[in-house]
Amino acid sequence: MVNERQTKYETDILPQLSDVSKWIMEGDSVRVICKKLHISPDTWYRYCKEHETLSELVNLGKSVLNNEVEKSLIKLCTGYEYEELKTIVEEDKSGKKHTKLEKNKRHQPPSAVAISFYLRNRCPEDWAEKKELVIDTSQNEQARKELFLEMIRNNESEQEEENVVDIAQE
Repeated sequence: MVNERQTKYETDILPQLSDVSKWIMEGDSVRVICKKLHISPDTWYRYCKEHETLSELVNLGKSVLNNEVEKSLIKLCTGYEYEELKTIVEEDKSGKKHTKLEKNKRHQPPSAVAISFYLRNRCPEDWAEKKELVIDTSQNEQARKELFLEMIRNNESEQEEENVVDIAQE
């Protein structure tokens, strides 16, 4: 009978896959997850490459987290209603304290910063702060050369005129 030794992945990671999934969906970084699993980031990335189950779990967890973040961003962009609870403690004439909960509906208006972020990232061709402008300079190259040569000729003719004036004054 052959006694196969189990790998650290099998003994330490596989039993915690549900925890790993939860940590990813909560937004824990690779570094934090590695500390919880007592492995190095290099080992984490190697396990992700070697074990399809872990790789798919990571991708699914990130996808769930990204969807939640997108929903929150859209909520910030469009505004939303929420209930605010206030605890009010009142004292009556006899000195007894009474606690009362007060509910108020509130409105959170849309956030201009969130709207700007959303539009710049979802529709960059229309909303980017810096637009890329590509100019075909090959067409302008000849015109630039001619203008430069004309400037040199004009400068030379001006100098000749100055020399003629200088000679005439002498």
